[in-house]
Amino acid sequence: ILSTHDLPRIRYHAEDNILWRNTSRTCYWEKPIWILPIHRPSPAGHWVVCIVKFTSKQILLFDSLAEQKPWKRDIKV
Repeated sequence: ILSTHDLPRIRYHAEDNILWRNTSRTCYWEKPIWILPIHRPSPAGHWVVCIVKFTSKQILLFDSLAEQKPWKRDIKV
């Protein structure tokens, strides 16, 4: 399970040394599956889960309040 604390930093081009300082302890790059809790601030403000399975090259998303269509844009970002 990974924290999404640094995702906004990545999105807005934080310096590599800052990102590395916060993520190096996790060794996330060695894990075959990532479980990411993601806070969706709008419209209702709720949590969703994303599971990334590298061996099968799958991204699984679960959002109990949304349709599948909006996630296509989010995955690209």
